[in-house]
Amino acid sequence: MSRMKKSMAFFLSFMVTILFITFITILLDPILKNISMPSIKNTILPLLLSLGLLFFAFFQGFLKWKWNNKTLKKNKVLLELQGDSFTNIEKSWIYIFLVLIYFSQLFRDFSLKSITLGRIALFIIFFIIIYFLLKFSEKTMKIVFTKDGVIVNGLDLRIDIPLGQPIHNATGYYPYNSIDSYLPLQDKIELFTEFEQGKIVVKAKGKERSQILYILKQNKVKKRKYV
Repeated sequence: MSRMKKSMAFFLSFMVTILFITFITILLDPILKNISMPSIKNTILPLLLSLGLLFFAFFQGFLKWKWNNKTLKKNKVLLELQGDSFTNIEKSWIYIFLVLIYFSQLFRDFSLKSITLGRIALFIIFFIIIYFLLKFSEKTMKIVFTKDGVIVNGLDLRIDIPLGQPIHNATGYYPYNSIDSYLPLQDKIELFTEFEQGKIVVKAKGKERSQILYILKQNKVKKRKYV
């Protein structure tokens, strides 16, 4: 997926998430008036921000999934494979935001008094929820070789920041002329996108591996001799 489209998905998801949190806050306003300020600060606010974080991940993932499905319908599928597992670094962004939601006050005040049992309990609950959602997300990821390019598709719940380090197997459409080169390894093939904007890692052996190499050769993608 182009950097411009990634940026569009990120900022659109960010704006819609702000609207989502605002809407929920307005909806809960009559109830919040009867709740003490410490309870709002230590429980309600982190809860709303955590829901906002999950909403952002789902909205961004769903938006890209819809775009990719639209492209997929216009292309002839040659080969479809399961996507590779997410790396710990790629999964870490969503956990970093979760930690900031619950413990940023600790980093600011350097006092454990700001951390309540309610905050810790909510943090653990959302940590577990995110863990299983990422496991589910991994299983939805597919790498599809079509006549005109490679489509990485699925409900990708990783936080994909367009200005940061590109994630592997980022969902999107990659025409063959945008794939700079490929590197065949023992049990996988790595496809490098132009301008080093990330790579696609395909686990394949035997017949599937031969098919991929044939498709790449037919589309004049260069073979890389180094990592």
